[in-house]
Amino acid sequence: MSVESVQTTNVYPHADSRYECVEATVNFAVDPEHLANERITDLALAPRDEDGLVRYDADLRIIRPTDGGNGKLLFVVPNRGVPTNAPWLKGGFLLDRGWTIVSCGWQWDVQRTAATLGLTAPVAEVPAGFMRLEWRSDSVHADHALRYTAPEVESIPGADILFDFTKYPTADVNDPEAVLTVRTSPDAEPTTIARESWRFTDEVTVALDGGFQPFHWYELVYRTTQAPVAGAGLLAVRDIVSHLRGEGFQHTFAYGVSQAARFLRQFISEGLNVDESGMQVFDGVYSDVASAARGEFNHRFAQPSVTQTNGFGTAGKFGASDLLARQRELGGVPKVIFTNSSAEYWNGDGALTHVDPYTGQDLPEEPEVRTYLLAGTDHFGSSNIKGALPVENEVHRLDVSPVNRALLIALEEWVVDGVLPPASRVPRTSDGTAVTRKDVLSTFGHVATPSLASLPYARKVDLGADADNGIGSWPVKLGETFVDLVSAVDADGNEIAGIRLPAVAAPLAAYTGWNPRRHDEMLPGVLYERIGSKVPFLPGRPSVTDRYASSDDYAAAVRAAAEELVAQRFLLADEVDSMVAKAVKEY
Repeated sequence: MSVESVQTTNVYPHADSRYECVEATVNFAVDPEHLANERITDLALAPRDEDGLVRYDADLRIIRPTDGGNGKLLFVVPNRGVPTNAPWLKGGFLLDRGWTIVSCGWQWDVQRTAATLGLTAPVAEVPAGFMRLEWRSDSVHADHALRYTAPEVESIPGADILFDFTKYPTADVNDPEAVLTVRTSPDAEPTTIARESWRFTDEVTVALDGGFQPFHWYELVYRTTQAPVAGAGLLAVRDIVSHLRGEGFQHTFAYGVSQAARFLRQFISEGLNVDESGMQVFDGVYSDVASAARGEFNHRFAQPSVTQTNGFGTAGKFGASDLLARQRELGGVPKVIFTNSSAEYWNGDGALTHVDPYTGQDLPEEPEVRTYLLAGTDHFGSSNIKGALPVENEVHRLDVSPVNRALLIALEEWVVDGVLPPASRVPRTSDGTAVTRKDVLSTFGHVATPSLASLPYARKVDLGADADNGIGSWPVKLGETFVDLVSAVDADGNEIAGIRLPAVAAPLAAYTGWNPRRHDEMLPGVLYERIGSKVPFLPGRPSVTDRYASSDDYAAAVRAAAEELVAQRFLLADEVDSMVAKAVKEY
């Protein structure tokens, strides 16, 4: 049954008169004994109705053409409740092509509002158990709510309201076995904070004498009794798309960025791209800036909003072969595009999508997969958030959305017409374009760089004997580090490998995927998460004015680079003029 009903609450005209918007609630009823649902942690321990089914519901939003459209559906996975539609709606990109755009809530910890899509997950009946909460702030806080937070959220006015995630209560405010630790860089050895120095002020808040300090990583291991079945969100996406596909769509695609992209990696790794009847759900999947991670999407006491802490989301299945293994056994392997910014590589794990984590040797490509590095870019792209973050170097705002759009068309042509997309473009050990971060930083002596000793590494994790059943042992035990490989740079300092945007191919500066946090004499010079730098060319290189005599000369260089991307199918021809105009504004 899966989708039991769809209750439409509102239908209204879209700003584009060819379209309308639909707001609805989806009611799900799933069989916890069905083999298609066996990977969902604790589903069998959730309350069942008299018919033996587990029920829950989620928010649904649809933007659909009033004339029926082109028979293609794009499911945009919400990122912490917010549909990431921007690259697809800009300039009528998908609307002009007749696509239907759908989003459905999948996170139990999102507050369900008019702006955010969430899911009311079933709650498993389990005994109290340990969980882990980790956070870092850019400012002092007297206390901390027992929920996910992110430093960048503090920089966005009103974001604390939008990103108000559900708290995970402690089972005992006086629990003597709860442990709080602190470290001053991602991989530093943690220091245990004396129990008498901190306390639960209530069941959802923890406080520390002197306050929680900026630029420190805190980890709290404590017991809770609240156990939402987080994996119900994976089933919600599978089942609503399967349901809608049955209404006449010939082809279905998924897109997710950042956390939503990690969700798609998890979705595939669990073999969920076939529904309960065995029918394929997505024909094509586009996972954007996920790195090699998955997330806290399917284990006991999971926090779906959490970003890349060591745990279930970083426990292997990095390369495409491992990631697709279960799906290949079940059938229904989709065509997949993975894109990452340079920042994902500098975070320590981006290269693990295509190299062996122990040797660094290039992995064989899977026939259904293409992987691309967007050279010199960072996780936040052209977002204005970056200007408010405490970093040492000037930030850049390289806009990757034109490449996103071209790659979606390439994915569409691959699925619909069998036209192979461009070959993968990533740093490779075999041709010398994949090098260590130390090798690259050694060339940037003229600007601020992060400390080598404080760089984060992807590491082997041990979550205990019951991890395969979605039950972790905390704190996680960390093992050996994996290789850290990034793109080599050219004589200017710009990355060689990957897709080079016109601004990188015809540069005004060196664009990087790294930026050190603002200098603090008392703390290590760590890499600020997911932010790049715009810095002067390497010493001895020609200046901008030596390269381009005028803005017209620069525009010609950018246009030539853009037209080359068009020939390579990494840019649509009708976007060349706007890309040139945007680049020239920086001259």
